[in-house]
Amino acid sequence: MIKDFSIQLYSIRDAIEKTGWEAVLEKIAAIGYTGVEFAGYGGYSAEDMKVLLDKNGLRSVGAHIGIERLEEALEEELAYHKVLGTPFIIVPYAPFASAEEVRELSARLSVLAGKVKAAGFRFAFHNHDAEFERDGADYRIEDMMSLAPDVEIELDVYWAAKKDCDCVSFIKKHADRICALHIKQIDAAGRSVDLDEGVLDFRAIIQAGLDIGVSDFIHEQEEFPADPFDSVVKGYKHIMSL
Repeated sequence: MIKDFSIQLYSIRDAIEKTGWEAVLEKIAAIGYTGVEFAGYGGYSAEDMKVLLDKNGLRSVGAHIGIERLEEALEEELAYHKVLGTPFIIVPYAPFASAEEVRELSARLSVLAGKVKAAGFRFAFHNHDAEFERDGADYRIEDMMSLAPDVEIELDVYWAAKKDCDCVSFIKKHADRICALHIKQIDAAGRSVDLDEGVLDFRAIIQAGLDIGVSDFIHEQEEFPADPFDSVVKGYKHIMSL
């Protein structure tokens, strides 16, 4: 179904800490992944990180950067990703515990969206499960989308499904706002499991994404039964076989 599959590096942070960036990026590329999504840089300069990516034929598809970091050091972060050629700057988490928090967050995201887009990037928000609570008729994430119309959504299907959201229907409903999909599997008990297990129909989810123009599909996993790279290999093979 897809030619390119990326991985969120937070998923394999323990392997990076144990064996280092060079070994992990080489291993990722050897498996077949073509892109990485950042959640930190391991102390590497942008120029040195670009060398590592180019050496392994990998591209930077996005970066998870905390909202406080973006508010405090936006120019530094954007300069880093100018070098890497990263298209998406993504806020990975923010509190979503009430309608008031949604309003406050939406205002902050709107300000950042204007600055990030003016610098030539796209700007998105990555969900967890609290975004799929309701304070009225709509999900909280939909309230945020209404209040912050310049913010795109990187939909994490695991967290959405954890709150019983029909991911395919949600993707279709918000075709103009969803820019990327986190491909993460959930089992009947709500655990994050290997991509070839669990209950989510990735064929239907990926097709829905393709139908609305999504080009970045990103493997993320919260838990691993054994060696993370066993799951990473299995996940890649499963998705690329669809």
